[in-house]
Amino acid sequence: MEDPESNEGFTVKDRRRFTTEGASKDEPQPEEQVKESPQEEAEAKEEPTAGPQPPPRPMDFATLILSLANTALFQLGLIRASESEEVKKDLPGARQTIDLIALLEEKTKGNLTEQEARILKETLFQLRLAFVEVSK
Repeated sequence: MEDPESNEGFTVKDRRRFTTEGASKDEPQPEEQVKESPQEEAEAKEEPTAGPQPPPRPMDFATLILSLANTALFQLGLIRASESEEVKKDLPGARQTIDLIALLEEKTKGNLTEQEARILKETLFQLRLAFVEVSK
């Protein structure tokens, strides 16, 4: 049987506000103390190689359309994931993504703000032009 004091990985503190009998505890318990293993400490100290990431943009209709547009541009081979990566075209996938955006335009007609409708219309126009150019 192991000695309970020899486990240095982590410490568990009971932070429940009530006792097992259901009575309220008088004082709040201190925050849980967690000891990290040496490997976890080393990983926590490593800085990300890509640099700081911007906070995620809140999801709205315009963000959805722009995300789908970026996917179509990627499929058309007009943008790359990285500089070293070779350009791969997926014209059937690009056509499907553009058709999906067109479907969203049709199904949301009359339910969009003026700005959302304009973004959708202009994005579809630009993507269709790009598809024709890449398809040549």
